[in-house]
Amino acid sequence: MNLRAISANGLGVFLFKSILETKTAGTPADDKRKLARYVVGPAFPFKTTLFLHGEEEARTNNTKDTEWSATLVNLSAAGASMQLSRSAAGFQRERCGIRFSHGDYLLELPAAVVHFRRYSQYSLCGVHFDLPDEISEQSYRQFITPVVIGNSLLPLEPVDHAPDRHEERFGGPTSATMSVWRDAPGGRITGFDLRMHRYVVRWTEGMTELEVYWVADVMHTPGTPVATWTTPSVPLNAEQHEEVRWLFCLMVPNLTKSVPRDVREFLSAVVA
Repeated sequence: MNLRAISANGLGVFLFKSILETKTAGTPADDKRKLARYVVGPAFPFKTTLFLHGEEEARTNNTKDTEWSATLVNLSAAGASMQLSRSAAGFQRERCGIRFSHGDYLLELPAAVVHFRRYSQYSLCGVHFDLPDEISEQSYRQFITPVVIGNSLLPLEPVDHAPDRHEERFGGPTSATMSVWRDAPGGRITGFDLRMHRYVVRWTEGMTELEVYWVADVMHTPGTPVATWTTPSVPLNAEQHEEVRWLFCLMVPNLTKSVPRDVREFLSAVVA
């Protein structure tokens, strides 16, 4: 996947430039959910690097920051928690920087250390982002979007359409919903329909490739689990089609254990 940086200032990078409204992507805007932490799956493909001063005195001596490879634990609208080598050292309120990278994509954000704890095998660091401008805020909202979608898909009441078609449904407080069809309760998966905001990825038995399209209008009441799709599907251009598939690929590793294991494995195989 060829990701393109389109920021003018070098800090903010849009993960998607043809889909997702940047002002509404990512976490919901209400204050309560700004504090929510979203678990990052181990297969999420971005490399995370944390830049620390190491020693408090290094600030005054203009010593170059130490670069540490990190493993994301969770993300929120305001910060991140990550595992580092036990050799790393950080201090509360220390200024630092974090970089997310994959291929041509590079997003760098200034931050401050909120907590730093050492354990026998690793260190755990929490940071709060200091987003300097609207471009950086929008860039980060796009980056966190697939993590939020994956975490938000929780089981709803299943539906039996017929003896040979059982539907498992998933949804949450965002406008993302997913249906998984089986040939019987607990049986073989025969298809799925995943709706991420206005973008849909769908597959059923007999299809040789994923169906990807856009729904022009969606009605969703905050706090309710299911969005109402009110208009027919709309085809996407080649760039939009590629980006919706990429959003799907990034979302799947962030599905939680609330989604049955065989569903997670099935979707992971589709991504692979």
